[in-house]
Amino acid sequence: MGVAAEQALERAREGAPHGELFSHREGGELELACVLRPQVGMGSLSGVPYVAALGACEGLERLGVAGVGVGWPADVVREDGAGLVARVRTSAGYAEGMFVVCSLSFDVAGGAHADALPVDEQVADAVCGAILARVDAWAAAVGAGRAVAGPLAPVLSDYFDRVALVGKPVELVYPNGRVAMRGTLAGVDVWGRATVRNELGGEVEVSPEQASIRAAQ
Repeated sequence: MGVAAEQALERAREGAPHGELFSHREGGELELACVLRPQVGMGSLSGVPYVAALGACEGLERLGVAGVGVGWPADVVREDGAGLVARVRTSAGYAEGMFVVCSLSFDVAGGAHADALPVDEQVADAVCGAILARVDAWAAAVGAGRAVAGPLAPVLSDYFDRVALVGKPVELVYPNGRVAMRGTLAGVDVWGRATVRNELGGEVEVSPEQASIRAAQ
């Protein structure tokens, strides 16, 4: 966990409000973190990272950074899936109600699209502002009963359109680094689970805790 995320967690535990923003620059890494307090049930909080990644892509596009997508489950990558733009992480807790700290780490020296990023303050304001807007809209939809099927139901179409490797050859990789299978990324469901289809037509459904997905090598 980076400095900005630690600061945000500490402030969230002290009751920091929804939308409070933190940033830290060290060398070639820019870290952003914001406190989120979506008014949703605990069972829906698993949707926050996915919604945050979607918002981050939209914020970057408003800055003129073209060609970004979501690397399942919630990183920001080049739209072809070949390079990491920002690593997205979330940590949940309880103080003055449930909160989620969302942090993003940008390699502003050599990461994908690094040369297109403006000054740090503009990145922080645009990206975190877009994340807040997306999370607020999603929370309102959840509150209106549109997430009965699963937490991603209100945003699944938009999220799916952003996932970089849909329909492309991928590898499922276990946490120990072993490749579990090769196939095609076929979809993502309302709980954020990815489906990979092998060459025989069989399908495997995985959660982020079970495996990661990368472009086939």
